[in-house]
Amino acid sequence: MSYALGRLTRTRSDSSVYWSYCVIWHEGGKRVRLSLHTQDKVVAEAAARKAWTSRSISAVVTVGGVLTAYLGQLPIGKDRRRKEEAWKASEPYWGDMELSRVDDTQGASYVLWRARAVNTARLELSLVRTALNWASKLGLIDKAPAIVVPAIPPSSVGHLSKRDFKKFLVGCAMPHVRLFAILGVTTGGRATALLQMKWEQVDFDRSLADLNGAGRVQTSKGRAVVALNDRAMDALREAKAAAMSDYVIEYRGGPILSIKKGIEAASARSGVKCHPHMFRHSAAVWMAEDRVPMSEIAAFLGHRDSAVTSKVYARYNPDFLRGAARSLTW
Repeated sequence: MSYALGRLTRTRSDSSVYWSYCVIWHEGGKRVRLSLHTQDKVVAEAAARKAWTSRSISAVVTVGGVLTAYLGQLPIGKDRRRKEEAWKASEPYWGDMELSRVDDTQGASYVLWRARAVNTARLELSLVRTALNWASKLGLIDKAPAIVVPAIPPSSVGHLSKRDFKKFLVGCAMPHVRLFAILGVTTGGRATALLQMKWEQVDFDRSLADLNGAGRVQTSKGRAVVALNDRAMDALREAKAAAMSDYVIEYRGGPILSIKKGIEAASARSGVKCHPHMFRHSAAVWMAEDRVPMSEIAAFLGHRDSAVTSKVYARYNPDFLRGAARSLTW
């Protein structure tokens, strides 16, 4: 349950019509409207959040009630949508749970129930903990129950050896899956960037690919301009000759939203277990194994900070800590 901003029209005693913004929500099967006594939208939005929080104080007895109040007062935008998606996944577990039942064992129980990657469960548990702390600070609940978020698991990088990659390509029966795999390891691009890439982003004269594309604003998941080797260029020229759309990777003359099923099918045929993001990891590992500097790998992957790159991939460099080890002699 959440609220919405609307308009409430009323007639004064002198028959003149007056309107003001109102906050609207549904409760007990009925629509509730509360006038905010203003025609200023910015003021109304702030008043709506305050009104929603106030009406929630007496109703919060479950974790679901807390999350409803917390999400409802967040400004509409990307952050709220992301949190609403996380709550949608975790609501079946937490929604009807009374606050009195929450203790420091629920975090571990939730991880088992969720049966997904630990980092996914960490994100969702952090949302619940944040909402409970918010409710406690505002006095909606007496005290925030303890939510124990599991520790960050040791970093692991799933990647393919060059031998396994060649074997995987043999299992690619569909041209668009084969092209995706080749571009994955030759550009280090994320799956979304590759699937969204258009031919205008490929510079055949200079052997370059702009994974970000003209007009697209860079996000925290950076997309780089990368050099293309001969393997990539050969695959791109072949695909361009048969292209039926503006998209580099296409199927039946149109763009592809997801490549997962195609990768799974090729994995089954080749016997090489693989997923779309593994090609990006493989690109980074192959570069590290070939002693490419971490700063250059970071630029290739679109990382803003090479420290992140080093943390994950430096250990694959054959010379990693070799100099330090030479110092430990007598």
